[in-house]
Formats: sequence, structure tokens, C-alpha cells
Amino acid sequence: MKLEYTAILMNLRALQLFRHVVLTGALSEASNRLNISVSAASRLLSQLESDVGLTLFSRKRRRLELTEEGQLFFRQVANTLSGIDEIPRVASDIRGRAQDWLSIVTAAPMANGLVVPALARLSDALPQLQCTVNVESRFDIESKVSVRGYNLGLISLPVENAIIDLQIVQFLRSRLCVLLPDTHPLAPQNVVSAKDLADQAFVTLAPGQRWRDRLEELMGRAGHPFSVAFETGSTVVTVEMVRAGLGITLIDRVCAPPSLESGLVLRPIEGEHWITYASLHPPGPRAPFAERFLDAVSDHIEELRSEEPQVRDLLELI
Repeated sequence: MKLEYTAILMNLRALQLFRHVVLTGALSEASNRLNISVSAASRLLSQLESDVGLTLFSRKRRRLELTEEGQLFFRQVANTLSGIDEIPRVASDIRGRAQDWLSIVTAAPMANGLVVPALARLSDALPQLQCTVNVESRFDIESKVSVRGYNLGLISLPVENAIIDLQIVQFLRSRLCVLLPDTHPLAPQNVVSAKDLADQAFVTLAPGQRWRDRLEELMGRAGHPFSVAFETGSTVVTVEMVRAGLGITLIDRVCAPPSLESGLVLRPIEGEHWITYASLHPPGPRAPFAERFLDAVSDHIEELRSEEPQVRDLLELI
């Protein structure tokens, strides 16, 4: 029995290592996260491959690359492993927090643009409210909400991992816009077309990230070239790059800074280009205050629409 228990622990350790190798792309970094040596990590991976009967990695030029079997295996076990990682935090929540604690996960721009204003409203009505707001990657937002790591998440659609079990509730449409310095030649226009943006210098996210995908889709469909002057991993940083005059960027009213003063203007893109936002909920009953929070988000959007004339054309509640 003791040997079987030890084998289970070793398998869990190997699965955690496998996940970290996939997420970091490096065996050395993954082994550091688990506080084991690289050689021990290599043996664990080999043992895991033997246990599951799959070749998870191809070892070319001393680099680990996922095989097709490895990719399929990761997609199947990723949510389970995320749940295992959440065990210490879940136990801590159970020990130290009341049932009415609300935990929200989203991306940084949505945290600033939607979550914080909504919480300010909700805390006025519910002084007893306690809440945690975390910022995670899209993959982690979806995965951790699905295993109840958080009460709810806020994302822009579509979801990236279609195989996980989530309740998805659309609540907002936001028009695609371009953020410009107020001295830019396009700033006087009320609406900007894809043709207007051809050959403009953009500051944007790296390839594969959502705002970069939107830029490539917009310009590609219109058949217009564009150039990227600066790349970053943060939407918040792109805003400051635009403010510094390094280029222009695609964005919407949700992710734009709350105040567009200080030399910035927001102009909608010509045509029907919209981003849909949704709340994510784990299967089963929803957390106390979750619905009240979403009502507060809607109230915040309605207030924006009433106070800022331009916003009436940029944001639509669903």
C-alpha cells in the first residue's frame, strides 16, 4: 500500500512537471518551479511517458518539443492539473473566508475598466462585501473558473479552450476603435477606415495575442498593409506607447484608459467591427453576490453611456 501511495505522489509530481514544461517551454525553468534538479526532472518525464504509454516530447537538438500525442494529452489533463494547483488556495479560502467572499479573475484592462468601477458601486450598497480581483492569462482565466478556482471571470469572446465546462453569459458589445495622439493627422476624423490605417505605424501586442489577432484580421480582410513599430505583452503598455508618440493601436472603450485626456483620442473603426464580452461561471450554483456584481457592471456601463455622448455609439449592453 505504501509503495502504491508513493507511486501516485510521483505521478502527480510528474504531471505537474509536464504542465510546467509546456507552459514555460523550458525543462530548466520547470524544474526550478518544482525545486528539483534538471536531471531529476528529465527522469520524471521519462517515467511519465513510460507510465502513460505515450511519447509526449520529441527530443531534437537537446530541446523538448510536444509531439502530437503530447499536445492531445496536455489538452485533456490541463484542467485537472490546474485544479490540483488550486488545492492550497481553496483550503485557505475555506479556513479563513466567509461564504460571501467574491473572487473575480480577468485581464488587466478589464479589471481597470469594468471590475473596479463596478466594485466601487457594489461596496456602497453592500458594505460587508469582500472580494479578491486577480489578473491572469486567458487560458488560466478559463481553466481556473471551470474548476471553481474563482467565482467568475470576465473575458472577450471567443473562449480559447472549447473543451472545458463553463457557463458563458454575454453581456456587452464594444465597438472596435483606434487610439491616437490628439495631434495625429487622423484625429480630426469622426470615424477611421481600414484604408486610413494602411501603412500607419502600430504599437501592439505580440503575434498570437488577441489584440494583435484583431489588427491582422481587420487589415487582412481589407487587403491593406500595416507595419508594427513596437510590440509588447501588455495592452496597458500599448496605451502609454501611443501617449508617447510611438505609434497608434487598436483598442476599445472597455480597455482604453478611463480618461482620454492627456493627449489621446479614441476613434471608431468604420463598419460593423464589434468585440463581445462575457462573464464566465463554473458549472452549478453561482456564488453569492455574483449576480449583484454583474448588475453593477451593467449600471456602470449605462452611466458611461449617459455621461459620455461618444460612448453611446461604442458600448451596447446585451
